[in-house]
Amino acid sequence: MHKYNFENATEKREADKVMGHIVMPHPDGQEKHPEHLQQHEMLQVLQREALNYNWGVLRKMIAELPEHQKEDTIEMLKKTNKDLGKVFPDEAWFRKRADENPNLKEYGNKRI
Repeated sequence: MHKYNFENATEKREADKVMGHIVMPHPDGQEKHPEHLQQHEMLQVLQREALNYNWGVLRKMIAELPEHQKEDTIEMLKKTNKDLGKVFPDEAWFRKRADENPNLKEYGNKRI
């Protein structure tokens, strides 16, 4: 990706000679991949909703995620809430709530 590894002192000194002293390289990743910034912002919103126990909003946002991101996202949210001493519904809760609301989408072989 970058020409120099700024965590390597030898490469950092070489970069300083070529580019002048800089603390970190130009953040070209956001320009080349703006979806990463969007995904980061979405995760922050999901975490805020989980920490505030806004389960309806959280369930709806998770249902809108691509299938390949749902399981990992739920796991991250569970761990964040647990680390902060907050509760998070287990998978059975998500399934039970989905049974009560048939408009929710399928999640793999589980319903949320």
